[in-house]
Amino acid sequence: MKQEHINDIKKQRNILKAIGVIEIIGGTAGVGIIMWFLLQGYQMNSYSFLIYLVAILFYGYSIYAGVNLIRKNEDGISHSWIIQFIQIISFSLNGVTFLLTSGGNLLMGYNFTEKTINFKFGIIASEFNITVNSIENDFIQINILAILIIYFLDKSFKSIKEKQQILNNYIENIGSQKYYNE
Repeated sequence: MKQEHINDIKKQRNILKAIGVIEIIGGTAGVGIIMWFLLQGYQMNSYSFLIYLVAILFYGYSIYAGVNLIRKNEDGISHSWIIQFIQIISFSLNGVTFLLTSGGNLLMGYNFTEKTINFKFGIIASEFNITVNSIENDFIQINILAILIIYFLDKSFKSIKEKQQILNNYIENIGSQKYYNE
C-alpha cells in the first residue's frame, strides 16, 4: 500500500512537471517572439515599449512559474494558477484588445462584428496582443486549455497533499507501534 501511494505521488508530480515544461516553453517562445519583433527594426514609442514590457514580464513570469513547478516548490502551484488565470479570457471590445497565451491555447469565442463562433488551437504557441484604439473585430474568447491546466494543477496538488498525509500517518503509526512493541 505504501508503494502505491508513492507511485501515485510520482505520477501527480510528473503531471506538474509537464505543466511546468509547457509554461517554460511558452514563456521562452513568447520572449523569442518579442525579441524577433524588436530585431525587425520596429519603431518604438513609449506606448509600444510599455506593451512589450508587459508581455516580457508575463512570459518571464511564465518561465518562473514553470521552473518552480519542476523544482517541486509549493509556491510554483500558486504562480502557475496566476499565469493560467491571466490566460482564461481574451477580448477586443470598443477598441481595447487583450490576448495573452503562453505554451498553447484552445480558444473558443464569439466574434461580435462577424457574428460567428470561432475556435482556435495552438500547441507550443504563445500569443500576445494588448492594444488600445485597435481596429480589430470585437470578440470575446475563453481559453479552454488554460481552464484544463488549472483543473490538473488543482487535482494533482490535492492528490499529492492527500497521499503525502497518508504516508506521513503510516510512518507515524509504524514508529509508534515499534516503540509500543519494545
